[in-house]
Amino acid sequence: MQLLDWIVVVLYCLVSLFLGVALTKKASEGIESYFASGRKLAWWLAGTSMAATAFSSDTPLLITGIVRRRGIWGNWEVWALAISTMFAVFFFSKLWKRAGVLTEVEFVELRYAGRSAAVLRGFKALYWGLVYNVFVMGAWPMTGLTKVMQETTDWSKAQSIFFCMGLTVIYSSLSGFWGVILTDFFQYIIAMLGAIMLAFYAVNAAGGMPNIVHQLEGTGKLAIIPPLYGENADQVLASPFGWFLGLILIQWWAWKNTDGGGIIVQRIASCKDEKQATLAVLWFNIAQYALRSWPWIITALASLILLPNLTDHERAYPRLITMLLPEGLRGVMVASFFAAFMSTMSTHLNWGSSYFVNDFYKRFVKKDAVESHYVLVGKIVPYFLAAASMVVAFYTESIGEVYTFILNLTAAIGPVYFLRWFWWRINPASEIIAMFVSFPLIFVKPVCFAALGWESNLIADLSFIVLGSALFWLPSTLFFHRGPDKTLQNFYDRVRPPGFWSRYSAEKESGENWWPILRLWLWGTFAMMATTIGPLELLLGRNWEGILLSLAAILAWIPVYRRLKHPSF
Repeated sequence: MQLLDWIVVVLYCLVSLFLGVALTKKASEGIESYFASGRKLAWWLAGTSMAATAFSSDTPLLITGIVRRRGIWGNWEVWALAISTMFAVFFFSKLWKRAGVLTEVEFVELRYAGRSAAVLRGFKALYWGLVYNVFVMGAWPMTGLTKVMQETTDWSKAQSIFFCMGLTVIYSSLSGFWGVILTDFFQYIIAMLGAIMLAFYAVNAAGGMPNIVHQLEGTGKLAIIPPLYGENADQVLASPFGWFLGLILIQWWAWKNTDGGGIIVQRIASCKDEKQATLAVLWFNIAQYALRSWPWIITALASLILLPNLTDHERAYPRLITMLLPEGLRGVMVASFFAAFMSTMSTHLNWGSSYFVNDFYKRFVKKDAVESHYVLVGKIVPYFLAAASMVVAFYTESIGEVYTFILNLTAAIGPVYFLRWFWWRINPASEIIAMFVSFPLIFVKPVCFAALGWESNLIADLSFIVLGSALFWLPSTLFFHRGPDKTLQNFYDRVRPPGFWSRYSAEKESGENWWPILRLWLWGTFAMMATTIGPLELLLGRNWEGILLSLAAILAWIPVYRRLKHPSF
């Protein structure tokens, strides 16, 4: 990093800090303004903010590591989650907006009743908002940016962590959700421009795409669909296609964010109306999968030619910055990493603070304070979250391993989160038991597999966790009290969910018919996958495959567009 590079980085930091100061007054109007922008967001702002949050400083490193170890097909670990997030477009975006909650955790006392619901809300506020949130911040975005700073500067890990976190927590605390949203919009653009710029330089340095394809032909790195069996140690998996089936058949509905997840829910709650919420989540999917995938994948493929002997695959991406970019552009690239990092971290800090303030402090500690008091607490909490996440970052080495662990850890709770919208019998005990059994199941799985002689693979692992969890939470669903009929009736009347609610919809307007929406989701999911993979095939020189997939994407988007334009949607 030369002087010009540092000037670019410092200018970016000053602009971010200025936005935080400028929006301080607007964010201080009340907790709805501080945590939900007064519920006035347009779809393009909310959707871009979702995408910017998912576009973190760790993600290019994660994708680079996946492609270098396995090949392009390894990206299904990320792509498969689009099946779930597209479900949120057509089902959950409207339901969350009707619920009218400020946070995902607040939903608990709308859906359930009594002391058990209150205890569950308080526990989830602390567990997801503080413990889980701190772990994710430290293990993913902070570790990612730390690796970038270590590769592009001579800073130590400690210096990188403190510098990266200091600015983010200050502007996030000052500006609240308004600052998060507005800076996310610009940060996503900067991060995408940086990714495209590095891809351009990396491809040129590797001799162009035809040379990259020629050099990697026969290695398995260019395949979109995983092979039936692993061909070498670098692919890690014994049965890549079985792993792929596990993602497509189980993972997408079994993970924690199967109904949208807290960060997406916060943005849905901030939208003006149901239509804006639906469009926001749809735009998020397009920006998340179709737009951001190809620059990282292309750069990762080029890195296999340029850095064939690098063992820490996640460091290949930042190392290319120092190798290929001239003075000034290196600063732009590092600033783009700051943008990606800050958009994610500011969101997590604000989101975690919203859980603590709205669902724990205001609900159980100090119920009748003035709005300014809650805003003040909301501004203080991010500093504690940041400090704790820095500790986690010190002890995290591999982003990819943590990513896979989190997906497995939260697999047991996904079915319950999904069914609580569609089945009236789901109760607080269902959620509590599903949350608690997932962790021990992960650790007893190897012992059980060894005793039974089973081979460990993703389908078997996920099936064991999901079915093992269901053996505990399903009986509690059937035999524990579901709660007062009045609570369930109020929930149904307010949200009008589809599914198994006949006892509460009799002689009333029924919930939405979910079969037409289900067909729309299938069309939308296919369209999203084709839109993501089609252009990538064209970049790899596989023209017929790329053209056919691109045409299929256009045809699949037509019914989705027509439905979204219909006044009744």
